[in-house]
Amino acid sequence: MHQKRLAAKESYPFKRKIKKRFLVCPRPGPHPKEDSIPLLSLLRDVIGYCENAKETRNIIKSGKIMVDGKIRKDCKYPVGIFDIVTIPEINESYRVLPGEKWLKLVKTEDKNVKICRIENKTKIKGGKTQLNLHDGKNLIVDKDHYKTGDSVVIEIPKLKIEKHIKREKDSLCLVIRGSNKGKIGKIKEVKKTLGSISNLTSIEINQETVDIPEKFIFVIGEKSPAIKISD
Repeated sequence: MHQKRLAAKESYPFKRKIKKRFLVCPRPGPHPKEDSIPLLSLLRDVIGYCENAKETRNIIKSGKIMVDGKIRKDCKYPVGIFDIVTIPEINESYRVLPGEKWLKLVKTEDKNVKICRIENKTKIKGGKTQLNLHDGKNLIVDKDHYKTGDSVVIEIPKLKIEKHIKREKDSLCLVIRGSNKGKIGKIKEVKKTLGSISNLTSIEINQETVDIPEKFIFVIGEKSPAIKISD
């Protein structure tokens, strides 16, 4: 499935008014369409590693590109927030982050470390707990001291938890959607709301306090970010 460049969402960082009218759409996967970009477009249009779609397809299908430590051969594979794209041939790794206008890439040397948000958790046999993460990954833990909305720093591809970051007052968070997208703030208060409306979180950004839906924030550290999120 393809879409026209002019109709592409603003989070896609590439030129729209050129001769090539169509773009590849991300395939359904671990990230929603509005928060992801297909692997082919990322390599060709964002990183500039390839010149055209044919060359990009050959490189991807030959197993030369890794996402979160695993080889991905699907050109439409959806790459989303905090994913790590590695190109072993040139020994470079990029972390996908939300920018102010679109998704952005930051070069990183910590290609084996990733931060994930806990979206849900369920009890399984044996008294253990399964943590469901924002990127489709699932982790099984023996002791359940995690809460929905917390973040975990994991080692990839082993999926071993290195650190638990609680969503609580004074924690650092990254805004991943909305008018404050890409900005870092400090949590001041979590406001519970009635009905189906998302809970609001008061965040201090640049000495100003704003209320943001809790699903728009991503806890990234306590006093400082647990991972590199800027150039």
